[in-house]
Amino acid sequence: MSQMEDLELLLAAMTVAVADGELRRSEMGVLTGLANRVGIGRVSFDAMIAAAESGALLPENVLIHDRGRAEQAFELLVAQARIDGQISTQEREILVRIAAALKINGQTFTDLYERGIKKADALRSRREA
Repeated sequence: MSQMEDLELLLAAMTVAVADGELRRSEMGVLTGLANRVGIGRVSFDAMIAAAESGALLPENVLIHDRGRAEQAFELLVAQARIDGQISTQEREILVRIAAALKINGQTFTDLYERGIKKADALRSRREA
């Protein structure tokens, strides 16, 4: 992904992470990793989290034009939502809105959603072992 697409992914991930009103340590770990990849410093990171918590980051604004990269990003967002062991109703609603913005629907949505869940569950299993 390009740096701009990585930034889009980070903003979307922040929106998903705060959707249920609780930013867990496992979610923060994913966000920190993405921020490091983009080169976002701590002050900017904290400001972006605050924007996500205030509702200023809209899922409909996610722009990743390359189909493969959009699908990869969506799968990662599902995994990020599931990394704490569950996907809340609020997180799922945000994921649906992001998928619409990325023009991901139907069977592709279902396949990517299931792969994201499996990816997160596998990661959690490795951490617990």
